[in-house]
Amino acid sequence: MPLKILGSRVDPLTSQEALQKIETFFTSDRPHHVITGNTLMLLQAQEDIGLRRILDEAALVVPESSGILWASRVMHAPLKEFTPGIDLMLAICRMATEKGHPVFLLGAAPGVVEGAGRALQNQFPGLKIIGMRNGYFTMAEEPAVIDAIRVAQPAVLFVGMGMPAQEKWISGHLEALGVPVVMGVGGSFDVLSGHLRRAPPFMRGAGIEWLYRLFQEPWRWRRIAQLPVFASKVLQERWHSKKP
Repeated sequence: MPLKILGSRVDPLTSQEALQKIETFFTSDRPHHVITGNTLMLLQAQEDIGLRRILDEAALVVPESSGILWASRVMHAPLKEFTPGIDLMLAICRMATEKGHPVFLLGAAPGVVEGAGRALQNQFPGLKIIGMRNGYFTMAEEPAVIDAIRVAQPAVLFVGMGMPAQEKWISGHLEALGVPVVMGVGGSFDVLSGHLRRAPPFMRGAGIEWLYRLFQEPWRWRRIAQLPVFASKVLQERWHSKKP
């Protein structure tokens, strides 16, 4: 059963269970929206009804952050682990390479997405990347972008537009895209291309990868400042749930 945190859905799956679920999507005749849910997303969904609806309607909402793991324990429905979005993306690329599923990359700045594509093909020789497009296109250009993806017929579409823009874009065009697996990957293209460095393993294991990201992008402090707000709201939710 899905877990509800601040009114939004999270699927209580391990990394391996999520990957097994995604594997079944490839044999389906309909598109699937895969979301990696983190604290900031669930906090924003409290005020953004449209985002909350997207989370509810997605094929899969994978717990992405240590904050979600903490919240699940507070709610006495502990998750076994969390799966950073970039790790799930890499696992899907590994599976796509093994199964021969073609991949399309959409998003990030000009040059960045191409760098991410090269890095993925270096890491997974044989990975079929059948299309790449940066995320800087106008509303007038959008139909052509969607048509290009449909014509390419990828099995997986990774969209790097940042949260919640990518979730809303995917949800709004999921049927038109017709891709079996569509997943928002945030800043993963920047990391893969080398424009941003990923936190060392010990910081990832401790669940403080966000702190390393803050060192590289100090402007993110406003987002990070929302983490205590998230914790406070989770504690309030747990308190109210205990009242008779």
